[in-house]
Amino acid sequence: MPRKLEERNRRRGYMYFKASEISSRMSLNEILDVVFSGVKEYKRAAKVILEGVKNIAKAYGRRPLWISNSEMSNLIIEGLGRNKKSLAYRVIAEFLVPMGFLSYRPDEGKYYLSREFQLALNRLGKAYNAWVKK
Repeated sequence: MPRKLEERNRRRGYMYFKASEISSRMSLNEILDVVFSGVKEYKRAAKVILEGVKNIAKAYGRRPLWISNSEMSNLIIEGLGRNKKSLAYRVIAEFLVPMGFLSYRPDEGKYYLSREFQLALNRLGKAYNAWVKK
């Protein structure tokens, strides 16, 4: 079970990208390069977590794609090691949940892959466009 998972203020990491290098055919690695431009260990943890959630959920035929608390714990231990659990839960709480890659439902004890990241970027683009037109 996760330690009291709640949204926290981000303390590290900066999102940086060159607009000309963004494409609609980017791999997960390329997306995470944008989000975790300066912290390689966070990027590695995020990749293990996101790919793990997707693979486990697909293996069990779950729609939407989700995994349980215990599956997340096992995923972190197997993918990152027991000594990286706190780092993994920090990445989840400070980046993946607030940015909309994952959603966590404590009442169900489940982590879901979320589309909120994509939707937030769409809203950001629309807001910028509206600002430019003013």
